[in-house]
Amino acid sequence: MILITGGCGYVGSHAVARLLELNQDIVVLDNLSNSSKSVIKQINKISDKKFKFIHGDLNDRTLLISLFKDNKIDTVLHFAGVKSVSESIKFPTKYYLNNVAGTINLLKVMEQNHVFKLIFSSSATVYDPENQIPWKEEFSTDKLKHPYADSKIMIENILKSICNINKKWKIGMLRYFNPIGAHSSGLIGEFNINKNTNLMPNINKTFLGRQNSLYVYGNDFQTKDGTGVRDYIHIEDLISGHLRARDFIQNKNGIFIWNLGAGKGYSVLEIIEKCSTIYGKKINYKIVDRRPGDLGEYWADIRKSEKELNWKPKRNLDRMISDTYKFIIKSKNNLF
Repeated sequence: MILITGGCGYVGSHAVARLLELNQDIVVLDNLSNSSKSVIKQINKISDKKFKFIHGDLNDRTLLISLFKDNKIDTVLHFAGVKSVSESIKFPTKYYLNNVAGTINLLKVMEQNHVFKLIFSSSATVYDPENQIPWKEEFSTDKLKHPYADSKIMIENILKSICNINKKWKIGMLRYFNPIGAHSSGLIGEFNINKNTNLMPNINKTFLGRQNSLYVYGNDFQTKDGTGVRDYIHIEDLISGHLRARDFIQNKNGIFIWNLGAGKGYSVLEIIEKCSTIYGKKINYKIVDRRPGDLGEYWADIRKSEKELNWKPKRNLDRMISDTYKFIIKSKNNLF
């Protein structure tokens, strides 16, 4: 059985749907702080296979002990955590408590129950901004950045440490870039848009009339149109990478790191213009000052993932946007 932490969130819910489609037995743990139980109803429309949902927090040690006692967990896909860069700067302790302390609790209970297979969702934000583009897995992650990125680096270092001490661990760490898109059914996607600071949720808020326009932070970067360039990957391609990583670690001890991205960048204006075309409505935006620390451009080097996992993204930008549009139209009354 597979435990999926944060299984009602954007990435986690797509992992749940895919694993159910593959007839896998799963249990989902989520505290619903950034998600909703309504996501489960949507997943149930995609698959008839039932799964167990537990409303709870990784910092509830008693709950974790009970969860592992009652279920024969073999592998953990660990998506749970808070993930807003701006919020992490305002409330750093929230990020260390939820992300770092929660993961430590999970690892303790896993070890006590002899469960040593883990896929951890890390982030491209761990890379030092001075690194040459594209960013490779061996590049530096040493510099302090913001509490969100620092919490991911702390967890990565903890995972490296426990692997050095206990050779039974089999861990895949996935540093992914900017997932967008939605399930091909249009039934699940990024439901949490109102307080979300990422580009696509703000495009969708603007499209739906929840805000008059979105802010574009800076148009004077040294890029093709002056706006920031980022690596965007379809959520379904991202999940395929997780499953390839899970298969990879089955018979290999130790820790392994892979980038999951498109391996190329798109500018903010490119994304906005593509959305305007596919959505059939002009997306209004305002150019405002850069935010402190914003980089002009970065994207992933995915050659290691291609070689070791036999993985590469299949869906292009048109597909990312068109699947998002299908989801927004079908689910606009369920967005929060």
